[in-house]
Amino acid sequence: MDQEQLEYTPTAFDVETQSRNIQILKSIIPYMEGPRQRNFAMMVKFLELRNVASLFGAQSASLSMCSTDDPSEKRMQLLTDIKKFCTPAEQDSIDMMLTAMQMFSSYDTFFHTPTQE
Repeated sequence: MDQEQLEYTPTAFDVETQSRNIQILKSIIPYMEGPRQRNFAMMVKFLELRNVASLFGAQSASLSMCSTDDPSEKRMQLLTDIKKFCTPAEQDSIDMMLTAMQMFSSYDTFFHTPTQE
């Protein structure tokens, strides 16, 4: 996959665990010399890991992005989020899956909805 074709879009997880300071530190890494570069990069990853631990250390921590409890709707939202990071061919496959899921959902709604008598 050609990385230059895909624009970076941070995930909800990245938004919660990254900071402006970490992004600044990451931008310094390519300008450092070999051994220092490795150690500095590991330190930056440690800071990210510390943020993850802090996030999940809170009692009410949740990364839930779904506004629904319906498992089918959650799957469709998940595929839509993943699609942003896929190649065009993979995006086409996801679109086909989403269309099929919507079709089955419509079928279930139409044929399995209780009628009022």
